[in-house]
Amino acid sequence: MSVAQPLLDYVKALKPRRSFTESVSAMKRLLRYHKKYGLYIVLTMALSLARSYLFTLEPLYTSLIIDQVIVGGQHDLLLSYLEIILVSGVGVGLCAFAMTYVQGVMSQYVVRDIRSEYYSSLEEKSFSFYDSTAVGDLISRATIDLQMVNAFVRMWLGTIFNALFLVGTTFVILYSVSPTMTLIPVATMPLIFYFTSRLWVYTMPLFRNMQLILGKLSSYIQQNIVGMKTVRIFGRQDDLVDGFKQVEQLYVNTAINAGRMQALYMPVSSTVLSLGITLVYVYAAYSTLSGGAAFTIGDIILFARYMMRVSFPLRDLSQLLGTWVNASAGLERIFEIIDTHRVAEDLPGAKNIPITEGRVRFEHVTFGYSKKRPVLKDVSFTALPGEKIAILGATGSGKSSLIYLIPRFYDIDSGMITIDGVDVREFKLSSLRKQVGVVLQDVFLFSGTIRDNIALGRSDASLEEIIEVARIARIHDFIESLPDKYDSEVGERGVTLSGGQRQRITIARALISNPKILIMDDSLSFVDARTEQQIQSAVEEATKSRTTFIIAQRLSTIKNADRIVVFEDGRVIEFGTHAELMAANGTYRRIYETQFLGKAPENSSKEGNSK
Repeated sequence: MSVAQPLLDYVKALKPRRSFTESVSAMKRLLRYHKKYGLYIVLTMALSLARSYLFTLEPLYTSLIIDQVIVGGQHDLLLSYLEIILVSGVGVGLCAFAMTYVQGVMSQYVVRDIRSEYYSSLEEKSFSFYDSTAVGDLISRATIDLQMVNAFVRMWLGTIFNALFLVGTTFVILYSVSPTMTLIPVATMPLIFYFTSRLWVYTMPLFRNMQLILGKLSSYIQQNIVGMKTVRIFGRQDDLVDGFKQVEQLYVNTAINAGRMQALYMPVSSTVLSLGITLVYVYAAYSTLSGGAAFTIGDIILFARYMMRVSFPLRDLSQLLGTWVNASAGLERIFEIIDTHRVAEDLPGAKNIPITEGRVRFEHVTFGYSKKRPVLKDVSFTALPGEKIAILGATGSGKSSLIYLIPRFYDIDSGMITIDGVDVREFKLSSLRKQVGVVLQDVFLFSGTIRDNIALGRSDASLEEIIEVARIARIHDFIESLPDKYDSEVGERGVTLSGGQRQRITIARALISNPKILIMDDSLSFVDARTEQQIQSAVEEATKSRTTFIIAQRLSTIKNADRIVVFEDGRVIEFGTHAELMAANGTYRRIYETQFLGKAPENSSKEGNSK
């Protein structure tokens, strides 16, 4: 498979437009976010009504100036008419400013609420959600998709109100002048709306797809530049260039299609408007010359000016439809994440239950990330209060999966896990996770100070408490040697610290909430011998009086554990103390002697001799 194939599949799968049902559903849900901003809606409506009324005055009084002042010679009316035109023009500007401001404020509040709900939902998602969802896609929904939503929310109310009020007011005035000639704009305005709508509805999704393609293409280029050494090692330059060209061609084709639509539809609405105005002139001239209804010059100018002015809100309404196509697509993607069911969540009746002893019991536990492929199979054993349990096994045997079930990062498929005799599903998640400290293999520190990172598990922790856990984690002396001590910035992901220093800070962070149960996921895998000794000393101090589960890869961890769980293919095949398992002369002894003592297995040596 081509390295660029995932990118090609993404681009080809871009959905151009939503169905009517999807659009209606998205609109209904969007309106719920508007409910608490009724005042802004009322203000927008009032300002739109005032703006529409004032917008109709200038053509009306211009026609009166032509008929009454210039033709009729009533020069004393000129000043009052000009004043009305001036005031109405200023009023239109002020109303437009106020309406834009009110809509802008409301749109920011609405989008803020959507963004907050989206982000909150991400914070509540289970580990399994992030196992199967790309981070870049989640960021795209929170940025590009929300920008599309904001563009629509910022204009939709004002555009609809303005179109309704202005078109309604205009046709009332035109009908009072000539019901028959009013049929001309009545016939042409729908055509202008139709062709302009077609333009926006077809081109806006294409422009959005172009933006999405560019975003993915930029990510693709960055990835290949960063991995250029790997690309050249495996000789995949031509493959990557071909993939780039294919995606680039799709971008060009999309841009050409958008340009074709613009070239086709943009001139049509202007042509229809020009034809409509021409028909006004023709009908007025014919009616006047043939002895029918007589039209003044002011009447003709009034019709022509109003037709031009009515075309503006119709075009805005058409553009709004195109904007909605993109906004509805963005809302669908955002709501899809918000509505994604959390695998692990508080069950009805869950409580804040204190962990007093820390006895952890696994009873016939079966678990898999996919129902068809269980990772853990009928696991049963008990960790006693204050006991240190080392978990040993090959990569993929289910060690990390086992310990992640204790704080319910995932939920089991069958069986039961109890703490002090209480099913972990009876705990509220917040209560459970505050009492179970976790030190992950993948150390992650947030940008900020050392103090902030240690206090992440308890925001109200005092400096004295932070210092206490830092001492336990054997990191206090190093922190004190820094110029800003606990207020020292660690940089993004803790880049200013060594691996061992980051690891000990995460140990302190896990201890700040004084958990009764401590989980350490292979925390010594990527450190040197000296750092290992420092961290091991910190671990020894941290695990006192706590039930501790440690994924073991080092001899020191094995030797210091109270009991050892040996995993193989998702099952517990041995469980006991070091001495008991050595005496059993089974899998543990074989692993211990080959991996930790460097002895070759007997069967291997025999095979070698036989050869």
